[in-house]
Amino acid sequence: MNPYMVFSQEQRAKIVKADPSRKADIGGVAKEIGALWRNLSEKEKASYKGKTRKAKTSKKAKASAPAKTRKTRKEGKRGLSPYMKFFKANYSRVAKANPGGVTVVAKEIGKLWAKQK
Repeated sequence: MNPYMVFSQEQRAKIVKADPSRKADIGGVAKEIGALWRNLSEKEKASYKGKTRKAKTSKKAKASAPAKTRKTRKEGKRGLSPYMKFFKANYSRVAKANPGGVTVVAKEIGKLWAKQK
């Protein structure tokens, strides 16, 4: 995050708090913040550079913390739906009877599934 962004976040909060109806006026508030930034002295801008450094170091500290462990492939998967179990059980038989490709086989298995219900 750069110094302007830190300044912008602080000023946006102040402006919206002073006049809540301006919350939706993103462009107008941004223009006002830009004008405020241009009128700041170099000394005031330098204070925001310091805040930026602090934010970067805290972000790096969070990044260096141990990451959460990922789930293994089996932990993250749900079981097969009844239709998918039916599909797997009947695929080879229907594929031999209908050599038109996967879409033809899938349509036929869908028809068999519908007849069961």
